Amino acid sequence: KRKIPFAVTFGNHDDEQGLSREELLKIIESIPYNLTTTTKGISGTTNFILPVKSSDGEKNAELLYIFDSHSYSQIKEVGGYDYIDFDQIQWYREHSSKYTQENGGTPVPSLAFFHIPLPEYNQAATYENAPLFGIRKEKACAPALNSGLFTAIKEMEDIKGVFVGHDHDNDYAVMWQGILLAYGRYTGGNTVYNNLSNGARIIELTEGEKGFRTWIRVKNHTEQEVTFPESFLKPNK
Repeated sequence: KRKIPFAVTFGNHDDEQGLSREELLKIIESIPYNLTTTTKGISGTTNFILPVKSSDGEKNAELLYIFDSHSYSQIKEVGGYDYIDFDQIQWYREHSSKYTQENGGTPVPSLAFFHIPLPEYNQAATYENAPLFGIRKEKACAPALNSGLFTAIKEMEDIKGVFVGHDHDNDYAVMWQGILLAYGRYTGGNTVYNNLSNGARIIELTEGEKGFRTWIRVKNHTEQEVTFPESFLKPNK
């Protein structure tokens, strides 16, 4: 009814209810105002880029990179969750480089969205000097192997925030090596989560300003409002 555009990326449980990712994508694509798509030839189903245009429509003011973080490890000797594959990282690097060239050599400010957190979430949350806002009640359920997406993000210099889901009892945002690593919040239906009520992470971008504001919205109020990077920088003494 509100005609709000939306996009989806899959998590590890979505194709465990009798429909494949490809079948689910066809259903999603049939819903009005959907922006979800797929990129042929690389691993996963929901890999795509959403450009956010400037108000005059002349350039890309922000890029949203959406990745399919898969489900479970495909390597026999390695248990746990899967990682974002090398061909997906190469896809990101190639498009990032193209957008940077089109922008006169300056990286276009970007955000990334996927389901399973990177191993760097645990590095950041256990480092005593990393500024962290929010709730951390469990270790990040990240892949056992690190395929290098965070390193690629640092090298390309465009993505400033990474947003994931997956963990039941985490909703924090932490800065690691100049990048914001954040969780969303369980949004719809009856929650099975122990410590967190239903809510959503909101991200506010302002044209012409670097960084962004973000907070958790629950039914009757907001929580953990921060501005990136200002809220995460130590004041000069």
